[in-house]
Amino acid sequence: MGKRYEFLKKITLFLIFFIVFIYALIESRGFLVPLLLGVLLAYLLFPIAKFLEKRWLPRILANLVAIIVGIGVLVLAINFISYQFGVFAEDLPSIREQSASNWESIKMNLSESTGISKDRFDSWEEEVSSVFAASDDMLRSTFSTTTNIIVQTGLMPVFIFFMLYYRDKFHDFIIRMAPPEREEKIETILGKINLVAKKYMTGLFIVVIILSITHTIAFSIIGLDYPIFFGVMAALFNFIPYFGTLIGAALPLLYAFLAMDTLSYFFWILIYFVVIQFVENNILTPNITGGYLSLNPFITILSLIFGSMIWGLAGMFLIVPFVAMFKIFCDHVSFLKPVGYLLSDKGTEKYALTVDKIKGWFKK
Repeated sequence: MGKRYEFLKKITLFLIFFIVFIYALIESRGFLVPLLLGVLLAYLLFPIAKFLEKRWLPRILANLVAIIVGIGVLVLAINFISYQFGVFAEDLPSIREQSASNWESIKMNLSESTGISKDRFDSWEEEVSSVFAASDDMLRSTFSTTTNIIVQTGLMPVFIFFMLYYRDKFHDFIIRMAPPEREEKIETILGKINLVAKKYMTGLFIVVIILSITHTIAFSIIGLDYPIFFGVMAALFNFIPYFGTLIGAALPLLYAFLAMDTLSYFFWILIYFVVIQFVENNILTPNITGGYLSLNPFITILSLIFGSMIWGLAGMFLIVPFVAMFKIFCDHVSFLKPVGYLLSDKGTEKYALTVDKIKGWFKK
């Protein structure tokens, strides 16, 4: 009876701690999101700062130059996206008219092919109209929330600067916290965490740039309107693993379905995204990022859902690299190694579909 009571007590305390922890994460979103994003961006800018520092530039100046370069690239990207969005927004009235005409034709064709009365499809019209009404609302809300975004992210360059400036101090602090006999293991853990963060962030940005160009070229060849706008917007969502391509595909597919003159555009774009999803997940990302995360897809998807629940889209972007860092820590702590194994992509190699297995099937 005593053991059972102790077990229930531990479970209760764990659940209370977990609930309080989740509540604290949600309530501290305005502070933690810019801070953690600053940590990841510091890893992204670290190669630039390190390169400048090796060229006999003082660390303070090297860090400032790296941050200025990062801000400059960000400003150029925002101006470019804003211009493309402005071009698209100017044509929203004509797009709305074209989509209404296309929707009427779609309802008529569906009614003729299925035998269902056209009146039964009319109830969908309000939902279609709400999509474009949401576009107008999004334009207004973008300007109304700009101040809040600036306030929340205004300290990010400060976080990035001090992360870069005090990187050795943070490293020494963690080493000093560990017992002398564990210093070597801690050095190994920190080295792997730093490698994963740098490779993931730099690789992710390279993948997004490549996809922006690839999407734009593909949409231009297909003949989709506003290929640059849709290409860049679809690529930006690839900062979110797995779900990014699906979310990014929704906008051009919806536009092609409702606003283009034939449905052939929709099917060509759908085929393109099926192909690019396979290429991005199996060729592009593994070769550029090097597969350093080593997280299994199920854990990654659960992490993305959890991140979206507490911090929205920002949580979906932030959570995966930090889960990968936690996995590295688990791999080097004896009682947490089972957790590291659970998070990893190991243990299912014999069930994986490989080129050698496919060749073996044909030989049989």
